Amino acid sequence: MQRGVSYQKLLDGLQQRTWNLPFYRQQNTIASGGRHSFAIPGHRFTQNETINFDDAEKACQSKTTLELLRSSLILNACSVETFVKHNYKILSWTRRLMGRSVFNAMMRPTVYKQFVGGDDFTSFQETVSRLQTVGVRPLVMVTLEEDVKDDGPDADQLFDRNLKIMKDCMEMTAALGSQNPMMQIKPSGLFPLALCKSVSAEIPFPSSEPEVVEKIANSMETSKEVTKLGNLSTIEIAQLNKALNRIKQICKVAMERKLMILVDAEYTYLNPCLNLLALAMMLHCNGSEPLVTNTYQNYLKETPNILLKDIELAQTHGVTFGAKLVRGAYIYKERALASEKGYPDPVCETFEKTTKNYNRSMDIMMEKVAKHPGKFCVTIASHNEDTVKRGTNKMAELGIPRSSDQRVIFAQSYGMSDFISLSLGQAGYMTYKSIPYGTIDEALPYLSRRLNENSSILGGVRRERKIIRAALGRRLFSFN
Repeated sequence: MQRGVSYQKLLDGLQQRTWNLPFYRQQNTIASGGRHSFAIPGHRFTQNETINFDDAEKACQSKTTLELLRSSLILNACSVETFVKHNYKILSWTRRLMGRSVFNAMMRPTVYKQFVGGDDFTSFQETVSRLQTVGVRPLVMVTLEEDVKDDGPDADQLFDRNLKIMKDCMEMTAALGSQNPMMQIKPSGLFPLALCKSVSAEIPFPSSEPEVVEKIANSMETSKEVTKLGNLSTIEIAQLNKALNRIKQICKVAMERKLMILVDAEYTYLNPCLNLLALAMMLHCNGSEPLVTNTYQNYLKETPNILLKDIELAQTHGVTFGAKLVRGAYIYKERALASEKGYPDPVCETFEKTTKNYNRSMDIMMEKVAKHPGKFCVTIASHNEDTVKRGTNKMAELGIPRSSDQRVIFAQSYGMSDFISLSLGQAGYMTYKSIPYGTIDEALPYLSRRLNENSSILGGVRRERKIIRAALGRRLFSFN
């Protein structure tokens, strides 16, 4: 229960802290159409201003020299394939050798500080505040990394605990004072994995069965229990109703706090269930604004077609629609599973084909945003510079303002691709950093898996290292 205690301490701190965040924000914002975008004090951007990702000094100006040195060292280590592939074993062995206290003392100022926002109110708020001054907003990420036995006697207790963690983190996110607060959630932490697999097998294409989506949404709306869903067993139906009750509580907080929640995608054998839940949550929550956003993995061949079907369902029901576009993080396991089970590989054959998929999904969403202001929201979650540039160019082509109710959002992970995030934020685009919150013990297992799954991203950090080196060179060897 340690995680719950940590969140409670953080929430207590939010109420007790006397530091005036709204005043601080007022001093560091630029008015734009009745809304505000965080920016460097004194910097005025224009709609046609070109983003310069090569301006090392500007991209790194929010970081201290020690932070740049740390980033340089860690990104160098992350570009070593052997380290990335075996990082969890290396970290576990180091912890056993050093002992937890010494290990934590070593990790906190290095890897932890690079990729995690903090484990208490003060440290997390400081992280958020620094990002806000350079035009970047927080996308708070709650990590639920415990494996649960599907039939374990304590499973419901753990799912309820995970629910409390999510709700506490949502309250904390809303209380941080950021405009358009956002948080990622992992619904699979609220019910058994076996149930997720079963629902996915029963409803492989949710938007093609709108009556099922409506049934799930109606259950969330009325608390009326589902009595039958395909061939699910009586036990699975009972588990599903418990899951829907938990998800309804998540939706309630989101609607009360006007908090956008981004539903994470996972493996292909789980995604139909998660897609079903996300669509039902949209029908339940997304009235006049897109509070619920679903994640679309564009390394999967069928993603743009699924996206189109999901959009059609949302429009038919008259609700707003949100999509978070990612390339995908499970490429190696997906291909291994396809080979093992003997079904066609669902993943695009090449990076170029994945990019083509991503661009198609981006075009679909951008055109919807431009044509139906306020009804659609797209999050371009990418660390790829070319993808981000294409996104900004598409906005200019379609006449989509950088910061407005016509929502186009850019997002990168905290501690990665900072030169992209800071350049976007300072140019006035709605830019977010996905920031984990938690202790070293809670956060490192999650980060280890992400390092392993995203080795292709981390293996291509030469561009960022070059920019950091340039900024360091100016600071360390300038005699002016």
